[in-house]
Order: sequence, then structure tokens, then C-alpha cells
Amino acid sequence: MNFLYQALEQQLTKQIESGQLPLGSRLPSVRSLCKEQSLSKSTVLTAYARLEAAGLVNARPKSGYFVCYQPQSAVVKHRAEQAQPPAFINQDALLLDIMDQSSAFDICPGQTEPSCNEPLRRCLGRAARRQKGADQHYYNEPSGLLGLRKQLQRRCADGGSRVTEDQLVVTGGCQHSLLLALMAVTRPGDTVAVESPGFYGVLQLLESLGLKAVEIPSLVDTGLSPDALLMALQNWSISALVVMPAYATPTGACMTDQNRQRLVNIVAQYDLPVIEDDIYGDLTFALQRPRTLHSYAQDQGFDGVMLCSSISKSLSRDLRIGWIVPGRYLAEVKKLKLVTMLAGSHMSQLGLQMYMEEGSYERHIRHYRQQLVQQCAQLQQLIRQLFPDTVTYSQPRGGLVLWLELPEHIDTLALYNQARQFGISITPGQLFSSQDRYQNCLRLSFAQPWNEPRIAALKTLAGLVIEWTEPN
Repeated sequence: MNFLYQALEQQLTKQIESGQLPLGSRLPSVRSLCKEQSLSKSTVLTAYARLEAAGLVNARPKSGYFVCYQPQSAVVKHRAEQAQPPAFINQDALLLDIMDQSSAFDICPGQTEPSCNEPLRRCLGRAARRQKGADQHYYNEPSGLLGLRKQLQRRCADGGSRVTEDQLVVTGGCQHSLLLALMAVTRPGDTVAVESPGFYGVLQLLESLGLKAVEIPSLVDTGLSPDALLMALQNWSISALVVMPAYATPTGACMTDQNRQRLVNIVAQYDLPVIEDDIYGDLTFALQRPRTLHSYAQDQGFDGVMLCSSISKSLSRDLRIGWIVPGRYLAEVKKLKLVTMLAGSHMSQLGLQMYMEEGSYERHIRHYRQQLVQQCAQLQQLIRQLFPDTVTYSQPRGGLVLWLELPEHIDTLALYNQARQFGISITPGQLFSSQDRYQNCLRLSFAQPWNEPRIAALKTLAGLVIEWTEPN
């Protein structure tokens, strides 16, 4: 027998999966649904909570519940693959070309506007005024400003990680944190497991350190496959794993709690060092951000997970502030930080500390999350309207990006060069693999608002894709 909340849940699930309630649409308010269907408030709230737990809707404070599910016909399909054999990496030219245009996260680079975060500017100004005279001639302590580390300790706690300020090291950004972690646990010629498709910044680090990559399949919704990692560990000698469990670039995938636990079980069994990139963890579309792998490892008593993050994606890339919780590698990471950057900017660290202390970061994140939900939904709607039905896309529930899969005959590197002629920037799929894979895929970002120039750029891009799909 079905309870009333189950019947309501099933009714709304059918409406969502059929497209009757499309992505981004608002569900009826609790009050109106109670009146319309003669239900109690607890019945409606229970049904909505179950829909949220199933990943069909998201709750927004003081706004209601919104559909975050897209019918599967438009979504990139799962692909069960095995890990690719270890290989060295070489993809400098394409990456430098993209970075030279400052276009990694904007389809229309010329439209990117400077940040207007007045509370942050005010805090940085106060920090600059406080730093006077002789203070400017002294370096911070190697681990970073103590007051900032206390604030970052609270950020880690939001992801479930229990750390003290003494276990944190402030860095020059998440990429710097990843570099320190890799240098601490590898030597040239070693093999490192990475996600595929995966972050090109990690591939660049491996190349610069003379390391080989073994690519572990990552599904577009649930992320890295623990079973594929286990098979790779059984076949090759692997020195470390680099993984982005929360809203990974380029797909936006987020590992399930079950897969996180299984992954920790596997790496603990093999005593495999894990470098966790949590840079997108704060950018969840849900009320609560996902737990870090680091927190699962702590529960199990495994201290081999190094937690890396930054405010570059959630707040400001200009501050160049990140952090790392190195676990058993703390002493080595501190030493390597001295070698690679000596000390960070006292003014920037103090300004960020003040910003976090007054609660401005929390307010900013709450607003930014809502903005990203809307921008993601708008991008998906534009893709459905403008692109051929043969184009599928991922359905992220956080982060800044989604992954498009075009018909197999389309070369997105050639498409990238075509789009450049119109001042349009995309990130071709080949950049996210060390082995020239994903040639018919590309990454798009919803980090920026969809104003008229960006919508026009997306229309032009869709037109180029249509030209590729039409017979000559």
C-alpha cells in the first residue's frame, strides 16, 4: 500500500521525467499543493524531500523547490570503459592558445566583466591600510596567516573534514596545492591515476614533472569509477591518484556517497596516496555541499588523502589563494612550499580573512549558487533550442561546466578553430585526455550570465555544428 506522500512523489516524478515539469521550473508551493490536493503540510514536505534526495529537485531558501532533472534523451549516456595504459603527456600548444585568450570559462571572452564584489574590495583596502612600514618587509610564516587558516578550517568542516589550523597550509591557488601534493609523493617516471575525461591542469602538472598518466574512466554523472581504478591497481604500479569528486571539470560529475566510500576502501587497501581537488565543492546546487573524500578517509583512519582547494572558482582568481591539508605529508609539503613560493601575499590573506570573519563569504556563496543554478538551466535550455537533437549534454548539479557530446564525425578541435574566427571560445574534448580522446566532445561553461552577446555566440556555435551535421 502506498502512503499519500509516496503517491504524490510518484505523480511529480512522472511529470518531471516526462518533461511536463521542465528543467528549472518551480514546483507548486507547499501551501498551494496542500490546498489543491487536500494534503497535510508534512505529506507534501516529505514528498518534496524524497524528490530532492533522488536528485530530481533542489530546494532554494525562501524561493521553493525547482526541477534540476533533465529527461535522459538529452543527456550524455554512460560508457563503461577500462583504464587506459600509462602514457606520457604533450598538449602544451592547445592549452596555451586557450589560456592566451583568457577564455577557459567564457564562450565570449570579450564580455567578461570585472568583479563588483564591494565587501571584498573593502576588506582588501582595510588590509592594505593595516600593513604599514616595516611590516611590508617581512614574510608570512610558511603555513600562511594563522587567522586565515582558522577560517579555512571552518570551510573544511563544511565538507566533513576535521582539521586544525596547524594541519593546513595556505598556497598560491589550487593548482599550486596540486603541484605540492604531486611533488611530495612522486618521482619522475612514476605513474599517476587520473580521471578521464579529466582536468587538463592536472595533465599539465604531470607533464612538467615527468610523470605518466593512467586514465581511469569517469562517468558524466557519478564521476570516477572505483571498479576501474581497482583494475588499474591490479595491472600497473601506480604512485598516486588525483581525483575531483565534486562537480568535476569537464563533465560536472559528482561521485555518490557510496562510490566515495568504496574508493576510500580501495585506496586504503593499497595505501595509495590520494590528491583530492575540491575546488568546486562549495558550488553545489543543493542546500548542503557533498562530503569530501578526506572526511571519509578520516572516518576510516586512513591519512593518505591530501585535500586541496581554493577560492579561485568560488570567489576570486585574482587573490591567488588556495590551501592544502597534506595529512601524513605535512612536513614535506611545508618544505616544498618554501622552495616553490616562499610565502604568499600578507595583504591578500588578511583581506580574505576579514571577508570570511564578517560572514561575507557565506552570503556571497549562497547568492552565487542560486545564480549558477539559473545560468546552468538557461544554458541547457538554449542547447535544446539551438543545437541538433543528436547533441547530448551532461546534467551537473553543481560546479561551472557541462559536457557536450556531438555526433562522432565532428572534430571539436576543428570546430574550435572555426569558432575562434567569430570571437567564440570553446574547450575541445581532446584537452581532457592524454591520449587524444573525446574528439567529438567539448566543454561549455555557465560561469557567466547569459547576456545577448553570449547568447548570440552560442547561436553562432550551434550554426557551425549544424553545418557539420548537414550532408554536403
